[in-house]
Amino acid sequence: MKDPLEGFTIAVTGYFGPQRSHEKMQQWVEANGGTYAFNISSEVTHLICSREHFKKKVDIVREACKIPGLFIVSFDWLEDSLMNMYPQNEAGYLLHRRIQAAAKAKKAKKAVRREKIRKAVKAFEKSCREFRKDMFSNGYHIYRDSTTFAYDITLARTNLVSNKNERYHLKLYESHTAPSLYTTYVKYSSPGTPLATLILAPIGSSFDTALFAFTKFFALKTKREWALHLLPPEEEGEDGEEGDAGKAFAYTPPEEGEPRGVMLQLSF
Repeated sequence: MKDPLEGFTIAVTGYFGPQRSHEKMQQWVEANGGTYAFNISSEVTHLICSREHFKKKVDIVREACKIPGLFIVSFDWLEDSLMNMYPQNEAGYLLHRRIQAAAKAKKAKKAVRREKIRKAVKAFEKSCREFRKDMFSNGYHIYRDSTTFAYDITLARTNLVSNKNERYHLKLYESHTAPSLYTTYVKYSSPGTPLATLILAPIGSSFDTALFAFTKFFALKTKREWALHLLPPEEEGEDGEEGDAGKAFAYTPPEEGEPRGVMLQLSF
């Protein structure tokens, strides 16, 4: 289309950067068949407006709002119309809709953040209660790494011979106070078998000691190193020992998008 802005009278308000001055926009409008207006009147069809001026409802914006059919749009409408050499539909560029959508997205983001905080607090309190119950002591919570992955995992195995499910709940705890101290323990559960707790690294251990105990137990029961914990068992070609009693325990990693743990290196 030779003159994409033909029949349009366009006014501008707000700052859009040094490369988008009002003078340059006037040149673009007039060079593409449009009329540039310095003031708002009933002849104006579009007001190119910055978000700041729209939110502040400056005089020119208030005047534009009084005129039926006048579109208050973002700079993108002018740019896209010129780039495509065709006037774009204003619906996607109306400032009031864009600002409303941005506010809605911001509100939703805050709600997600609040929910994550709520869940984190709930998980923290739960881990503290479990520690008190299992270790008869206070002052520790489940350790989380820099990805917020919780070192509180379950290893499971189904024994077809005895027709029962076995589970190990492997946990690495960190003290509330600094300098941080650590402990690692595991709980075994299976129908018809008393619940058993085994301390792998005592309360007050260093991080390396506790992590070493955690990864060593993981390797012992899953027959794979912790560095491979995100890989599905079949990719490693491990069939385990013959019979269910010698079969490796399985670990199911968190789903994609959830914290999955960093590959921590021990200083041993």
